[in-house]
Amino acid sequence: MLIEKLKTINLTLDRLIEITKEDIENIKVANHEAVFANTKPKEKLALKFSELKSEIDTILVNRNLPIEEIFSKEEEKYFEIFKTKLNEFHTLHKKFSKLALSVANFYNALMNELKEDGAKIDYKDSKLPKSYLQLKA
Repeated sequence: MLIEKLKTINLTLDRLIEITKEDIENIKVANHEAVFANTKPKEKLALKFSELKSEIDTILVNRNLPIEEIFSKEEEKYFEIFKTKLNEFHTLHKKFSKLALSVANFYNALMNELKEDGAKIDYKDSKLPKSYLQLKA
């Protein structure tokens, strides 16, 4: 049972890694629609990951064994793959987050330059002139 959970969580991480790599490439070429389109699938995968991780935790806690005996050899192999994939996802997500923050800061600075009085912009600000520029969150 643990092996199946580890296989499934590894596949989930594979998909998260794949989408995050796509997002990094899309944000570099300002293809923000594609990045926004990936938000829902990533949220679903993150939820699935969280559920699987909880199930794996429960299985391991219920074994009530010393740490050196908790995994069989095959389980240990899949757990090592899990750790490697999790580390890769962490690194990629951090890179994506930095890029997304840079883009957000650029657009915020641009909007502050466009706004006449330079005050804080929010969604209720009616002082902004009508324009064709649209921001999406």
